[in-house]
Amino acid sequence: MGFGMAEGFFDIYQKTKGRKAKADVPAASASEALTVSQVTKLVEKSIAAGVPATIAVRGEVSNVRQQSTGHLYFTLKDVGACLNCVMWREAAGRLKFKIADGVEMIATGRITVYPPQGRYQLRADTLQPVGQGALELAFRQLQEKLKAEGLFAPERKKQIPRYPRRIAMVTSKSTAALQDMLKVLRRFKWLKLSLYHVPVQGEGAGEKIAAAIAHLNQRSADVGGVDVILLARGGGSLEDLWAFNEEIVVRAVAGSKIPIITGVGHEIDTTIADLAADYHAHTPTEAAQIVTQHWKKAADELSMNRTRLRRSLRQIVLDGRAGLTAIERHEFFRRPKDRLQILGQILDDRQRAMSLAVSKSLRTIDRRMNEMVHRFQSVHPRHRLALARKELESHGRRLRTVALASIRDRRNRLDSLDHQLTALSPQAVLNRGYSITTIRKTGKILRSASEAKPGDRLMTRLADGEVESDVRDSKQLSLFE
Repeated sequence: MGFGMAEGFFDIYQKTKGRKAKADVPAASASEALTVSQVTKLVEKSIAAGVPATIAVRGEVSNVRQQSTGHLYFTLKDVGACLNCVMWREAAGRLKFKIADGVEMIATGRITVYPPQGRYQLRADTLQPVGQGALELAFRQLQEKLKAEGLFAPERKKQIPRYPRRIAMVTSKSTAALQDMLKVLRRFKWLKLSLYHVPVQGEGAGEKIAAAIAHLNQRSADVGGVDVILLARGGGSLEDLWAFNEEIVVRAVAGSKIPIITGVGHEIDTTIADLAADYHAHTPTEAAQIVTQHWKKAADELSMNRTRLRRSLRQIVLDGRAGLTAIERHEFFRRPKDRLQILGQILDDRQRAMSLAVSKSLRTIDRRMNEMVHRFQSVHPRHRLALARKELESHGRRLRTVALASIRDRRNRLDSLDHQLTALSPQAVLNRGYSITTIRKTGKILRSASEAKPGDRLMTRLADGEVESDVRDSKQLSLFE
């Protein structure tokens, strides 16, 4: 429902008191003037008196922000106006969907005044999307989010074991879904069944289902291992099945190392957990049938394999017998002496070929030995020693020439550097008529007349000696002038 605010707050307040606003109001004194806080309380009382305690407002959501405290702030707007809204943490925590800018919502709550800013606002207790239910919106938002992360991709789904023997059922022990699965599974006496009891609807059911899946993955070895998990419950409304649409359950199903078959609700029901499961059965009964479908055909397949094995063995025996018959009829077994004669002839041929090869190798070795003797005589140690001596004398002459040239070059460079250093030395500068004056006390070189103070004793160094002098005050006349 909507609420119009055509009249001002002071008009509403005066009407509730039974007084009419006057056209000309005399100026009030300072003692009669209201403080800002008093005016705000007056407005708050007027709103409380003139506005219903609970009001529903429809508008487009904008400026959504959620503080670290958990409080939710947003604005509802239409073509002509906007309304600031706040939803406290407790109410915001009950939202199943994520509120976003641009979505049309119906907010239900009460109009209050925020004194620090002197404005009124809607304190919302509930939010309802226009045109669809809150759970439907939450379902769509979470489905799109997890689909974008790839949790429903076929390539990440695990293979269901063909003949699973250890089956864990995650459901409530008091549901019809458990009995439906047991009717199918108990037909196979060799199956090892275990029940992990969890609530399948209501507050906190999602957390307990996710914890059960995680516990089975961590501790399955304690019960001899688990081949497959059946996650099931019977039919119900969207609210009843909501535990299987919670993000924590979907992520637990997708992250399970043990393959999971879901059988939640009826054939028309599909939860987000079904989309993430390794196999989606439409009912608990179908889930049990899927996990045992190959066991039903095991006897027939075993009989068929027995027949195939018998035929294969018979064929192997027949093929072996035919092979032995062919060997028996082979010419070797009919005239074995001929075969031995042929082998003897082959042996003689190979012996002759080997003798020729050995003779050829010996001739090659003898020729190479003669070549090596001749080469060794040509490089006798005395001959090689004479050649080495001549080469050493040649290298010595070249080294002596290079060393003398290098010494002469370095001596010339040293003389040149000595001339340059002598020309740049302080003594050479003094010889050209220059002098160096220092303050005797500090030894500091005097570069400006202003650096000399009256009474300082100066030392002037010349080319042939040193001269000492005192600094006098230029304004004071000499005693002997």
